[in-house]
Amino acid sequence: MTADSAHLTSIRDHIQKAVDEGTWPSAQFAVARHGEILAFESFGAATDSDRFCLFSATKPIVASVVWQLLGEELITLDTKVAEVWPEFGAHGKDIVTLEHVLLHTCGFPNAAIDSEALADRGTRTAAMAQWQLEWEPGTRYEYHGVSAHWVLAELIERLTGQDYREALRVRVLDPLGLDRLELGVPKERQGDLQRVVVTGEYQPEALEAIVKRPIDVTVMEAYDAWVREFANDPNLVALGVPGANAVSDAAGVALFYQELLHNTRGLWRPDVLADATGRIRNTFPTDASGSGAPANRSIGLILAGPDDGATVELPTDGTPVQLRPYGGCTSPRAFGHPGAGGQSTWADPETGLSFCLLTSGMDRDLVRDFRRHTAIESLVPEWA
Repeated sequence: MTADSAHLTSIRDHIQKAVDEGTWPSAQFAVARHGEILAFESFGAATDSDRFCLFSATKPIVASVVWQLLGEELITLDTKVAEVWPEFGAHGKDIVTLEHVLLHTCGFPNAAIDSEALADRGTRTAAMAQWQLEWEPGTRYEYHGVSAHWVLAELIERLTGQDYREALRVRVLDPLGLDRLELGVPKERQGDLQRVVVTGEYQPEALEAIVKRPIDVTVMEAYDAWVREFANDPNLVALGVPGANAVSDAAGVALFYQELLHNTRGLWRPDVLADATGRIRNTFPTDASGSGAPANRSIGLILAGPDDGATVELPTDGTPVQLRPYGGCTSPRAFGHPGAGGQSTWADPETGLSFCLLTSGMDRDLVRDFRRHTAIESLVPEWA
């Protein structure tokens, strides 16, 4: 690999173009292999000392503590949440298992907690106990944006006796030396965080061609505002919403994924880690696409799965959109998790590469954003 390779130049050019056009006010990417950073660069308003909100790319990081608890036999995938937390079993939730929660099949995707209740554990758990099922757990998949990981946080606290943020720090981040990766950032340490903004214009017709349902722009606007709050509200950033707003630079995330590939510190029991990074347990159709493509979720990650050539043609211009994640050029064994606003994190056991791309601009044109990511990420295996 050489720093001036054509593929690396193309990666830079794609990112710089998004910055120059104002789509991404700032961006950062990193590539790692063999536990070392191969490339780490910042663009636009960001410097290498800045950090970004990971949004849902937070989810595997929190789940990594649960994998430890599985390895320590403090809980099993078949354990019902109510066995650890009896009050949670109200309203028929007594049948929800840990596996359901990790696979987003637990049946309460839209459950929420008032923002005033989030900071107090007692108030928060009381609110969660009152959640009601929208469908029978284990019968379908629907992405649980924040609800499932609040359940994981409470399980972590009950099983370890530690605050979920402290457990993550002591059990995973400190042993790996990842001091720049953080969940729950005190206000006095938030000065290096890139503020998230919405850019571009909504293209509902193109998006409808992919998801096969009408798109309500007012709903999208409300969602964008809700998501930005996780990144920009100092109180929520200080709280640390599990599954929504860990912060890091791109290098820290790429190194976290290197450890998922190699487990050099022995933080996870090998069979549990192999399950988390290599076994697809959720093949229900994804709720994000009308193509019928499977969710391909493990207990905390999304696997690339086989390349079946799945694409969707847009009625606007007839061009296909590649649906396979991570650029479409990784092996079927690649695993990772995206985050709102264009955050991308993954690793590929076939090449040993891990990749992270973080941005501060949420492009309203989701199809364009997906194509941009595909163009960038497909170059990574070719370059490295």
